[in-house]
Amino acid sequence: MKGAKISIIGGGISGLSTAIALQKNGFKAIVYEKDAAYTGPDSGIVLSGNAIRSFMAMGIGEALLSLGVATDTCTLKTETGKVIASFDYHSPSNIPNYLFIQRSVLHRVLTDALHPDSLHYGKQLSDFSQEGSKKVKLMFEDGTSEETDCLIGCDGGHSLIRKKLIPGSKLTYSGFSCWRGMVENTELKNIPFTETWGPKGRFGIAPLPGNSLYWYVFKKAPQQQKDMKDWTSLDLLFNFFSYHDPIQQILEETLDENVVHDELYVLEPLGHFHFGNVLLMGDSAHASMPNIGQGASQAIEDAISLAKWVSKCKTIEQAFSQYNSHRQARMDMVANEMKIYGRAALVDFPILCSLRNIFLQFAPATFHNEKLKKVVEFDDL
Repeated sequence: MKGAKISIIGGGISGLSTAIALQKNGFKAIVYEKDAAYTGPDSGIVLSGNAIRSFMAMGIGEALLSLGVATDTCTLKTETGKVIASFDYHSPSNIPNYLFIQRSVLHRVLTDALHPDSLHYGKQLSDFSQEGSKKVKLMFEDGTSEETDCLIGCDGGHSLIRKKLIPGSKLTYSGFSCWRGMVENTELKNIPFTETWGPKGRFGIAPLPGNSLYWYVFKKAPQQQKDMKDWTSLDLLFNFFSYHDPIQQILEETLDENVVHDELYVLEPLGHFHFGNVLLMGDSAHASMPNIGQGASQAIEDAISLAKWVSKCKTIEQAFSQYNSHRQARMDMVANEMKIYGRAALVDFPILCSLRNIFLQFAPATFHNEKLKKVVEFDDL
């Protein structure tokens, strides 16, 4: 199976990580990306310990740690700044629980780690067909086509591949809008990783190298609310005016061109990810809310888990089947461990916020850390 050609559609975090993991294990992995190159406004990203462990296995973990800021601690606060809870698990392996890095830097490290000529830009998939059980034919919008031994769909939540394989599958609006931004050369110093939960929304703050920081907001909002889509940093400042320092200063220092808005969508569980010699991974298989960095981190886990099973099994279909069952069990466990926080974060009515805060404050630190341990200690390496 080492000589098999594995084609990956999508050159984001999921597709690039998958290619790196497979190539490191001696497989021929080719990535096809629809865009011409990395595009869009830059921002930060939060990666959890399970993602860092996976990158270590790929051989790029140390490089990423040197280019970002790492910590073991995430502190949850009320809008007045009172501590609700602290995630402060310390791993015996000394791998940190969180890494904060610019998306453009992460993308550069991932693309640099690929074998030469294994990433092809400007290749928008238009269709594919499974030629018996042995080959897949890929058709691209530029009129070209390729034949491959297997196809991996890393083409995101709006996956063309998933829609063809499971016509009834679709994304569901989560009820939340998200804003992200970066502040460079800030006057603020020694900013820790915090999330503030209050009736006006969740506000996360994470440090970046070079006196920079990354912030993100989750706020309940109607779908396709145009005026909120166009919110500037000043609009966000008005929304969070009652929140504790330094949230106002962070928004005051944020340039409007550095504010990125997205509506958050989730994918109902598919039950299975593989269809013969075609496999779905990342957001195309399990798009979810990005709580404590698990959106990207689960996609990175996907990559190292697949490489393990492809290396162990005799055929692609056997590998995909083993991957499917083990990944489903792992993702179900992570979702279950984080369920209480996911539900608690949805609360935005003031009285219910107060009750939620009291409940989380009374939970012992061991409760929070045990849950974090089960998420970040990823042993499928």
